[in-house]
Amino acid sequence: MISKNFLKSSFIYTVIGALPLASSIILLPFYTNFLDTSDFGILAIYISFTFLIQIIVNFGFDVYIGIHFFEYKDNKEKLREYVGTVVVSLLVLGIFVTALSFLVGNFSFGILFQQKDITFFPYGFMSVLTAICNSFFKTYCSLLINQQSPVRFFWVNLFNFILTIAISLSGLYLYPHTLIGPMWGRLLSGVGIFLLALYFFATEFGLNFQTKLLKGIFLFCLPMLIYFLMSWVLSYIDRYIINYFLTTSDVGVYDFAVKCTLLIDFLLMGIANSIVPKIYKIWSDEKISSSTVEVNRYYNAFTAITVLMIALTMLIIPVLVPLIVYKESYYAAFAFVPLLSLSFIFRGAYTMYLMPILFFKKTKVLPKIFFFSAVLQIIVSVLMAKQWGLTGVVWSVVITKPVQVYFLYLESKKIFQFKFNKMKVLLLPLLFSILIILTEQFLTGRINSLLVHCMELIMGSILVFLIYRKELSSLLKTYTLF
Repeated sequence: MISKNFLKSSFIYTVIGALPLASSIILLPFYTNFLDTSDFGILAIYISFTFLIQIIVNFGFDVYIGIHFFEYKDNKEKLREYVGTVVVSLLVLGIFVTALSFLVGNFSFGILFQQKDITFFPYGFMSVLTAICNSFFKTYCSLLINQQSPVRFFWVNLFNFILTIAISLSGLYLYPHTLIGPMWGRLLSGVGIFLLALYFFATEFGLNFQTKLLKGIFLFCLPMLIYFLMSWVLSYIDRYIINYFLTTSDVGVYDFAVKCTLLIDFLLMGIANSIVPKIYKIWSDEKISSSTVEVNRYYNAFTAITVLMIALTMLIIPVLVPLIVYKESYYAAFAFVPLLSLSFIFRGAYTMYLMPILFFKKTKVLPKIFFFSAVLQIIVSVLMAKQWGLTGVVWSVVITKPVQVYFLYLESKKIFQFKFNKMKVLLLPLLFSILIILTEQFLTGRINSLLVHCMELIMGSILVFLIYRKELSSLLKTYTLF
């Protein structure tokens, strides 16, 4: 049975760890009411560019620092050397990327984007600076998660959240119908959290740079960099494909539809933040390389929550969004929310297959896995965008996500022996996906959409109850809400 401490820490890391997503959700109605779909699409391009640069400058250090914390947690001096080297490396990379972007950024944007509204100066360069700051802070948060330091984790993320909201809203009201507020809000809050993380890194670990560690860092992090770059392609290349074949307004509608699913990502990211260090600790302490009942419970719970969260999202989005978003041009996104929500359905299996690769430092297989996944995504997205527009792009996301999971499985099974309940982790998501696709295909437009989504939530709840009835019964006997 999952412990009460896990439930408490899950709440902390779910809510606080997902505050960056929460800020996006809170700011979303303000962005949509102050920006038209075209400007919103341009903002989506800049934000996705920020994430790309963040991946490059981070170089996989956020994963590296978490893995090696467990390896050297009992050797303080060794830990200081590793952390100090990571911090200095991040600073050097940040300076290098800043200088390089200043020199070639304008030329690169001129080639990539034909629209005059998407330029490198000033917003592209601001995106680079924001990415560098966020990368540094993300690495520090990874360390806090693995240190199991929830109090400091709470306060530094709350600081980032308040700063982002305050500056962004101030800019929106002072300079409405422009990107000044959103872009400066992201940059200035990024500078704030960068300085905060630098202070804590320096005071707790120092800047102890060791050149002897660079080879090991490079060998571990290079595959992670390629993996995250391919992950970026899988997550964000669709905006650029839409921008090329369609319009920035279409980018805005699609990006708004994706952001309507942030509630799912919000919860799943927080749960992952909670279970990853706990599973790593179990593997580290018990020296095992195969599935256990204790660890499998985390994945089972993860999958059940995913199904329910997807069903709930499909129901509440068309009801709640019109209460806070007044421009009807954004409502076209509702048609894409169910399918985009299903792109999260195998997140439990994805996490289960990915974690052994990271823990046992077999990261060299990740570039291969995600390279083929990314190539498939691009090919399918381009073909379907040309043929069916936005609908085709959405379907390409749904089609390619399970392929990523399968590729992960093929490599992960070589280093880890999996024994788990396939009904709970694989068949439940598959059955639910089939039900959603059928109801959306044959019922939407024929009966009230709210009724359709209520039926989907009921069906998802019934499936979870039938498959998890023993666990739910045991949980109710152990914990009480009052």
